[in-house]
Amino acid sequence: MSKRLSRKYKLDAKRVAVTGHSAGGHLALWLAAQRPKLRGAIPLAPVADLKRGFELKLSRGVVGELLGGSPTEVPERYAKASPFELLPIGPAQRLIHGSADDIVPVDFSRRYLEAAKAKKSDVTLTEIPECGHFELIDPRSKAWPVVEQTTMAIFGK
Repeated sequence: MSKRLSRKYKLDAKRVAVTGHSAGGHLALWLAAQRPKLRGAIPLAPVADLKRGFELKLSRGVVGELLGGSPTEVPERYAKASPFELLPIGPAQRLIHGSADDIVPVDFSRRYLEAAKAKKSDVTLTEIPECGHFELIDPRSKAWPVVEQTTMAIFGK
């Protein structure tokens, strides 16, 4: 959050949490790594490891397109853009992922959780059984109450 925006709108970063889904979940984690004073990040089915995303050719190779090459061609970009490479991340991270996600496999969040805990990050993962990729952003789904509760919990409510 820029100082200009913070001043203009009288924002306290310690009261701001970020969230995003899929590629947006990647961005929520990335922003948390850049802004250690944020309250937290609630990434939904995040692409938390861009190297792994490249290896699996997620969304027909979108990671390579985003970063302009492979991890061996542009390693510095992966180092600066991949939350997995930016660990430890200071703000609380509350990942939510469906166990039946066939677009961003739940293993992304499991591997991230393990690595983040090893680096002493404040991180949890809530896996929702039999939940796919898009249920996490559908207010009518069985996953939505978990998203709501997790969001409120990061604020202590």
